[in-house]
Amino acid sequence: MPTFAHGIASGDPLADRVVIWTRVTTDQPEVEVTWTVARDPGLTDVVASGSAVAVADGDHTVHVDVSGLEPATAYHYGFTRDSEASPVGRTRTLPGPGATHVRLATVSCAKYNAGYFNGYGRIADRNDLDVVLHLGDYIYEAANKPPPSQTPGAGIGRDFVPDDECFTLLDYRQRYAHYHLDLDVQRLHAAHPIVSTIDDHELADGAWRGGAVEHREDRDGPWPDRVALALQARWEWLPLRKPDPADPSRVYTSHSLGGLARLALIDTRSRRDEPGVGDPAARTALGAEQRDWLLGEIAAHDEPWLLLGNSSVLGHTWSDGIDSAALPALREQKLIAWTEDGPDVDQWDGYPAERDVLLDAFASRGDVVVLSGDVHVALAIELKHDPDAAQERPAGVEFVTASLTSQNLDEKMRWPPKTRSLDIEREFVQAVPNIRWCDLDSHGYVVVDVVPERVTAQWWFVDTLLERHAGERLGATWSVERGTARLVPGGEG
Repeated sequence: MPTFAHGIASGDPLADRVVIWTRVTTDQPEVEVTWTVARDPGLTDVVASGSAVAVADGDHTVHVDVSGLEPATAYHYGFTRDSEASPVGRTRTLPGPGATHVRLATVSCAKYNAGYFNGYGRIADRNDLDVVLHLGDYIYEAANKPPPSQTPGAGIGRDFVPDDECFTLLDYRQRYAHYHLDLDVQRLHAAHPIVSTIDDHELADGAWRGGAVEHREDRDGPWPDRVALALQARWEWLPLRKPDPADPSRVYTSHSLGGLARLALIDTRSRRDEPGVGDPAARTALGAEQRDWLLGEIAAHDEPWLLLGNSSVLGHTWSDGIDSAALPALREQKLIAWTEDGPDVDQWDGYPAERDVLLDAFASRGDVVVLSGDVHVALAIELKHDPDAAQERPAGVEFVTASLTSQNLDEKMRWPPKTRSLDIEREFVQAVPNIRWCDLDSHGYVVVDVVPERVTAQWWFVDTLLERHAGERLGATWSVERGTARLVPGGEG
């Protein structure tokens, strides 16, 4: 296998620095590599260079936090070992003070055995993005033969490696390594820097502070140990810097986007109370420490916009008015409870009191846009305490990206796409009025365009997952004007 078989990547950009990454394929305990950052793809107009050591204890991954860069500037970078060179990547620093425009893409739910990562490929083809925001489920820890609680793969010859569910550090490392051999994963990372939070599958399905749906301590070992190993592999294999080097369990962090917006990323999995257990008024999705931090972020910064990277849907997805004919499909998609008529407690619907605290903070601040994933469908939502209260002013808006590949409604219900789902979509929007638009069948990503006057979201959907394919289409565009907290169709993207 080539020395740099897993490609290169960049991430956590700031106005003056960015992390560049690679992984060295070797059996040696440690290997030195050289790195170069330049203004040109040929790496001749050099702005920074040096050497780094890939060690076995870090799975031979390399992270270099390159400083002294110019804001809002594209750079190219690469690594060498002896006479072998890595691919050359392109990255970009964030804008400095006075920015008037930022554009990012949001993605989530990249299930390897569910289809090809054509959405990554289409993002890699774009040259108009400042950064890519990954909202979680970068990997799936699942087995190729999953338990009944999980959806099987698409059966197209894209099996997970290793074959079984990930439990050990070696398992998680091998799963990340397998993902990084994928052509479109490599193209995405070679084209754009990323910032990222986690959903549950970086750890285990249905993860919470004390366990997960399929985790059995007598079989799988202590849950805190498994979480620590899963996060260790994540820090090794992604081009990120730890928000707190003394606390590798901390994922939540924030970035300033040139004074135009603050991007706060939260973790709604590893610190939350068990879904559906205990008093909903006391239940937390964030944990006290992260909640206090987030409320401070909301209150302390005066950028025109606050963007909140949030792995699970914040807005209500349940209403007593949903027609009974639509309930089985919405249950299958986990937009409502699985066993009864009511909200799905795995989402923010299961943490209503804490959600109300956040909505109050949003309303006090104003101009909040929540960017979410997890449910494998596309949604445009106005955030209210009571979704049925027509006169209540929204506290903010939410743009939910469809999954990259993970199964959505037509696949789970085994009917042709954009056929029977259309009636479910109409019923869902009519019955849950804070949801202004939805698409329950498509896969892709969202491009979020931020200017002082508005934030615009464009949902881009790929043509297929069953083969590598370059086709995509624009599915919808929704905008929010500053000072309104209300969604309008269309806009300037």
